[in-house]
Amino acid sequence: MTSDRAAKNIALPGDRSRYWKITHPGRCGFTVVCGEETGGEPELTNALPLEYLTWLLLQNQIFGDDLHLQGIANERGTQVVVTSQPVVLGTAVTAEEMRDFMAKLWFQPLTNLALGRPGALAFYRDLDEVAAFDAHPGNFVKDDNGIVLPIDLILVRADRTLQKALERYLAIGE
Repeated sequence: MTSDRAAKNIALPGDRSRYWKITHPGRCGFTVVCGEETGGEPELTNALPLEYLTWLLLQNQIFGDDLHLQGIANERGTQVVVTSQPVVLGTAVTAEEMRDFMAKLWFQPLTNLALGRPGALAFYRDLDEVAAFDAHPGNFVKDDNGIVLPIDLILVRADRTLQKALERYLAIGE
């Protein structure tokens, strides 16, 4: 599920199998940037529409999710993005379960880098240069089969500048 920070629930079909979501007018969730304007440090900022759609695509590709772009609409004179996603029910997960899940997908923890909710974890996978931020128990769920599922990580394909900045947070050898 995509968090209310990026979108709000607008409909639940009769079979209750999917949530339909719409971004807040003029907003498209969050992304992480790094460059001269951030002093070379990774920083959370509002995402552009293409960054938001890339985030959703990465969620599908990396975690096997089933997010659908339903369309673009106009709300109060501003464009909004309409998506749908499967309803996911389950129980809370621990930080250890989140770390174990991400490690199985070759993500390395980024130590002392919390972007998003205070205390959230962050990860990086050099295999495809994807960084995952805002990993906290509210953004994961464990389904009835005990499978851990991420539902609202901030996913970014790291450019060269962000990759270099993330190197100092990698916990290699720990």
